[in-house]
Amino acid sequence: MRIKCLFAVLALISFVNIPVQAQDEMETRHEVAVSYGIAPNSIWIDILTDVIKAEFGESMDSYKNVGPVALEYYYHTSPLIGVGAVAIFTSNNQNGFIKDVKSSHTFRSYFSFLPSIKFNWLRKKNWGMYSKIAAGVTYAHFKQDGYNDGVATGEQSIVNDLLFNFQASLLGIEAGGQHVRGFAELGLGEQGVALAGVRFKF
Repeated sequence: MRIKCLFAVLALISFVNIPVQAQDEMETRHEVAVSYGIAPNSIWIDILTDVIKAEFGESMDSYKNVGPVALEYYYHTSPLIGVGAVAIFTSNNQNGFIKDVKSSHTFRSYFSFLPSIKFNWLRKKNWGMYSKIAAGVTYAHFKQDGYNDGVATGEQSIVNDLLFNFQASLLGIEAGGQHVRGFAELGLGEQGVALAGVRFKF
């Protein structure tokens, strides 16, 4: 539902033409963007973990996800290239069951910081196309509460780790005015295989 709403916002902004005075494109060197995506790298880590658990007889219920929610900043050194970074948050929680009896509750969260480069390979007055690549680290936090015959035991297992992570968006499309644009991307990484959001340029 959230990703559908963001794509709707993108469609709306695409038809909004914000009037501005004629000026050099390089006067808007800075970009700040917020986005929401689907199917980040971390969800695949979680799925693999749950496949391993299933081999030991514990089945997991469906994920209750938040994110990936991302905040981006870029500084344009030229009309073609922007350099910056992406901060991303993703979390999920779910219950484990052994023979239909609750055996655990697991909470996972991921905080990522990825330095990034954006390539604006098509620039028009009210829209553009681009690609970007980002790579950095993810702080992963795992917490599991134990249950015995469906009753919480008070036992808790906590694991923290640092992981390599990335985002490679092969195709990005943005549209709107010179200072506010909606955008959508397709790619692979911690921001997701598809994402959408709003970008502010100044």
